[in-house]
Order: sequence, then structure tokens, then C-alpha cells
Amino acid sequence: MSEKVPSVLRNRIMSLPKEQLGALSEGENITIKTFPVPNPGPKEVLIQNVAVASNPKDWKNPYWYPQKSTIEGNDIAGYVVAVGEGVTGFKVGERVAALTKFDTLGNLYGAYAQYSIAPESTTFRIPESVAFEEASTIPLAYMTAALGLFKDLQLPEKSTESGQQPGIILNGASTSVGAYVIQLAKEAGLFVIGTAGSSKEYAKSLGADVVIDYREHKDDDFISALVAAAEDHPVSHVFDAVSENGSTIPLSQVLLKTSPNGKGKITVVLPINEEEIKRAPEGISISRTWVRTAQQENEAFASRYYARASGWLQPHARSPLRPNRVKLLPSGLESVRSGLELLQNGKVHAEKLVYRISETPGIIVAPRQ
Repeated sequence: MSEKVPSVLRNRIMSLPKEQLGALSEGENITIKTFPVPNPGPKEVLIQNVAVASNPKDWKNPYWYPQKSTIEGNDIAGYVVAVGEGVTGFKVGERVAALTKFDTLGNLYGAYAQYSIAPESTTFRIPESVAFEEASTIPLAYMTAALGLFKDLQLPEKSTESGQQPGIILNGASTSVGAYVIQLAKEAGLFVIGTAGSSKEYAKSLGADVVIDYREHKDDDFISALVAAAEDHPVSHVFDAVSENGSTIPLSQVLLKTSPNGKGKITVVLPINEEEIKRAPEGISISRTWVRTAQQENEAFASRYYARASGWLQPHARSPLRPNRVKLLPSGLESVRSGLELLQNGKVHAEKLVYRISETPGIIVAPRQ
């Protein structure tokens, strides 16, 4: 049942502003500018953002494509203020989080703005017990985890194997994506072997069965430590949430020793070079998880898994979903540039950078009743 819409919000719905503020990325420069408030198309919802979160892609895209001017970001949480034609799953006034489209054409879909459009299929309700700041950490990282586990690695959503519990190796267990991989893998009945550094206790608190500190194990010792951690659990799958500096090379060597038949699958979240792929041993395949497929061929899967997230966020859920830890930056959209610089310089660990839109200088938000 949808919650009652505050009267002040109802009034704003009837007369949405024509313009809004947004953070425009032009290469490495980010400026706050005025943009039209977009109208949702068929099967889309318009969301008034309360909190938005950053992902590494938000600094990489402008860096790689400096000639483009875009509103970046994909993680939003707020109120539905308008729905497009054919939308049946959401009503005006509902509290939601959403994964916006990756196509930023016309600056309709980016997160770093007062209002954003999102597909109905990648929008989900959030209960009042979950803060908007927490909810904004979920959409992209959670869906990357779900797609990687159950589409790219093709693991069963619930293990039915008899005998020894199957395992999975998770490289980058304390990353935003890794935090959700742990929770989804445990829900699926897997034995989770993670790697982390200073945030290893955080990964353990999320349910990882074993966490190997990569700072204490180098080269062959790192491989041996992961093999030993598997114990008697058959491990044929790796989720590489780091995907940098040739990380798949030692991980593929681990699978040769932990897989019952010497075959295995690795999924990565970043592009890796052809030479690294060629170095994978025979029988070990490497694929990339593309979260944008949640709005393409995996749309039905995404809709179902966001609905599950909504259920797991309920106060008395059997398997509660823990959002990423929040690092709130001040001054709303004005801090997006400094936040992306923190990500680019590797200064963010085991937490998600979040911005409250209402704290942006020049934005006036009407009080709620």
C-alpha cells in the first residue's frame, strides 16, 4: 500500500517548476547550471531527488570523453512526482530509489540534479525506515552484483546442490559492489571467500565466511591463501569487483586448484586488455558484467531483483539488505566535483559518497507536513 502523499508535495506535483539546478560535467570541469525539468516518457517516472550517490564511472566517463557535456550519475532516491504513459507500478508521492538510464542524451537521466527520469523497471519502493541517503547507495552497485552472480557467472539464485557447500571468490569484498555480492551470495547459499585490505572487518560483518587481507599475501602466497581458504568447498566462480592491475591472472590460477574439474568462470566489472584474457588458462572463461543490460536484455531480471531489494529493506525482512555505508558530503551538488576527485584519487574505502540535494546553495525545498 502506498503511503499518504503530504499536501505540500501534492501542491508541488500540480505545478512542477520549469527549471532545475544540475551539475554539468564538461571534461574534468563540473559546474552548477540551470536545466529544464524533464517530462517522463512511456514507462518512465520523474523523481524529485532527495539524495544521490557517486560511482567511479561518474569521473571516468567525462575523463574518457571530454568533448561531451553531461549530467552524470545513476543512483537516486526521492519521491515520484510524475509518471509517464503506461506506468502501472508507481504512484505520485511514493518513496523510491532508482537506477537512471546510462544514455545522458539531452541531460534527462543523470542523477546530479533536482529531478531525474528513471525507467519504471529499475525503480523500486523504499520503506520509511530506510533513509534516502542509504537507499541511494543501492541501485547501481546492487544490480551489478546481481547481474554478475546470476547472469554472467550463471550461478543458481538458490543453491540446491547436495554435499559440500559451493563457494565463490570475491575480489574486492569491501567495495560498493562487493558489499552487495556478499549479501546476495549468502542468500543464494554460497560460501564466500573475499579479499580486502583495511576494511576486511566490514566485509566479515556483511557475512563473508573468510576474508583474505591482500596486504599480507603477495604473488604465490596470495594464491595459496585463497586456495587454503576454500577448504573442502568446490569453488569454480570468481567475482572480480576490482578488475585492475592484472587481477584475473592470479585468480584464474586459484580456480585451477579449487574447481573440481579445473574449469571456472570469472566476471569483471571493468574492461581488461586482450593480453590478460589470453593469459587465462584453458577452461577458465572471463566475461564482463555490464550493469546497463538491466535496462536492455536483462530488464525483466532487473525489475524482479529490485522488487526483492524492496522486500529485503522492510523492517522485519527475513534476509535484511544492508545498504552501503554512507559518507555524506556537504553542500549538495556543489560537492560533486570534490567527491569525484576523491574517487579518482582512490581516497574512498568501504563507503559510498552521497549528496543531499536540499543542501545545494540556491535550492529552496518546501517544508513537509
